[in-house]
Amino acid sequence: MSFNKAAVWAAAGMLVLGGVTVGAAKPAEVKTVKVLGIGNSFLGNANAYKDKLNAEDPANKLDVGSALIGGCSLEKHWNLVEAYEKNPDDPKGKPYRLGKKKASLKEMLQSKKWDYVSIQQLSNYSDRPETFMPYAENLYKYIKKYCPEAEVVVYETWADRVDNKRLDKKKKNQEQMYKDLRAAYCGIAAKLGGLKMIPVGDAFQEVRAEWKFKPDAALDLKKYKYPELPDQNGTLCIGWRWWQHKKTGERKIIYDHHANGQGKLLAALVWREFFLGTDSRTSKYLPKGVTEDEAKVIREAAHKIVSQNPSPGKK
Repeated sequence: MSFNKAAVWAAAGMLVLGGVTVGAAKPAEVKTVKVLGIGNSFLGNANAYKDKLNAEDPANKLDVGSALIGGCSLEKHWNLVEAYEKNPDDPKGKPYRLGKKKASLKEMLQSKKWDYVSIQQLSNYSDRPETFMPYAENLYKYIKKYCPEAEVVVYETWADRVDNKRLDKKKKNQEQMYKDLRAAYCGIAAKLGGLKMIPVGDAFQEVRAEWKFKPDAALDLKKYKYPELPDQNGTLCIGWRWWQHKKTGERKIIYDHHANGQGKLLAALVWREFFLGTDSRTSKYLPKGVTEDEAKVIREAAHKIVSQNPSPGKK
């Protein structure tokens, strides 16, 4: 090796002594938090952008497993546990997806060394505290039996949008549903020993208070032709959307209470900051259909709400 080459190597910090590279940069440490969510489609909404946010901030990884069934309540999750315990060979007791196979909740709990396990209620029952027990407590005990080292947390989902007709059936307005929902989730968290709560519902209410969405009081859906829809700017839920019958091809407008792109981003940032202790305000990820102005409000709200609540990510 010539003198010049050796000098270049030394200057670059690549001098090798005794088989050990001197001056080589150490790989960045990655903080990984593993969470198993037991829930329904609102769990899927909260983690729709998980991979994108992990890629944006590779030093902080949120690894989420999903014991998810669409439209599933705490009661149904527990009934499925009982079906498995009664007969482990009964397919009914294995409703979840673990890789390419169907699995029981026990198998999901034992599939990985989870740091946390989250539980949630079905959205339409979330403001009714009587629907939480004894199922939440049964699930809590079951989780601690098969995943004793994991911390159980409560995932607070969001109240219906102001124009959701379910509110009429409940005979309450949006604000009252939120208050009742929050009281129900806080109540179950307290009853189960002071569990921490992922405050997604609070964050939704924070953004809604700023955007102040006001639906058309004289809305006439018949005047819309596909793909036209009512103005729904300034919302966090899908609301009115077109649905098509698979067999007949018939199209009609239906109401959807799931999160839209803005709502999914808000929920995802709350989950991320809650578990990892990151600052949502530093995120630059912008999903399709979400404006930078909207994202700024969402990031600020996520950070504010998580900062106000006990979080395992900020010790």
